[in-house]
Amino acid sequence: MSVYTELSGPEICQLLTRYDLGDYQSHQGIKAGVENTNYFVTTDSHRLVLTLFETLPAERLPFYLRLCEHLNRDGCAVPKPFRQQSGELLMTVKGKPAVFIERLNGGHVDATEPYLAEIAAAMAKVHLSTRRFELTQSHSHNLSWIQQQATELMSSLDPGEQALLNRSLKRLATLPALPSGIIHADLFHDNALFDGPHLTGIIDWYFAGHDSYALDIAIALNDWCLNGDGHYNPENGNRFVQAYHSVRPLSDAEQQSIALLQVQSAVRFWLSRILAQRLHGQSSDSITVKDPNKMKQLLTQLLERV
Repeated sequence: MSVYTELSGPEICQLLTRYDLGDYQSHQGIKAGVENTNYFVTTDSHRLVLTLFETLPAERLPFYLRLCEHLNRDGCAVPKPFRQQSGELLMTVKGKPAVFIERLNGGHVDATEPYLAEIAAAMAKVHLSTRRFELTQSHSHNLSWIQQQATELMSSLDPGEQALLNRSLKRLATLPALPSGIIHADLFHDNALFDGPHLTGIIDWYFAGHDSYALDIAIALNDWCLNGDGHYNPENGNRFVQAYHSVRPLSDAEQQSIALLQVQSAVRFWLSRILAQRLHGQSSDSITVKDPNKMKQLLTQLLERV
């Protein structure tokens, strides 16, 4: 989440007239994440997040929002998107599709270890729930996306990076078919909210799509189970996997593939952060750009485990 599109109080007040969400009181830009513009909005009856989608194709957005509606109704820790008085989920703001979403209590955690079991169990519950969701959509940053971006970026990388990427792609070509469904695909610790020890919400569903359930685990392991030096902690990883397994049992093939799927996740985020850095430069007061080198270093370590 970042702020690319500036909105004034009167402009947000006008947007609220389309909803039954109370009268505008205040708003504040959110500096976190990369893809969208986000504001905290407070009315006399609701605490909201206003999201303007800066890059996502409008035709993909109803899937994400209806997925969140489904998960919220199914008892998962997911915020509710609000519909306008017309029944529509999306509106257009300064030429961008936009939505108001419930603002949950809690905040992000930095020391992730105490929260591993709860976030893993919540992910498993989401995977079980998405089996009952009637819509589907491809995961935008799947293995095909990685292969395409690798082809386009390869010549701009230094020789060591090229060798690392080629080695990774060769190993990823051996991945088997695995149980799949709708996954979050971006469940880092800054996309989860905790109030004390309790999970209050999983947010930012705009990479969700159809892919292997075990990939969702691998993506989380690469963030939730790192030591302070950025290296993967296998003991914490095992704790995460066991907590997930207690809710949705994993097949032998899934468990055996998680380490290689961590390589896939690391390649994806390394390449996507290179692209974001080239587009936006470094972080500023309103935009967060994550360092691709940290994910490259993690990838180097993870490749030694497969």
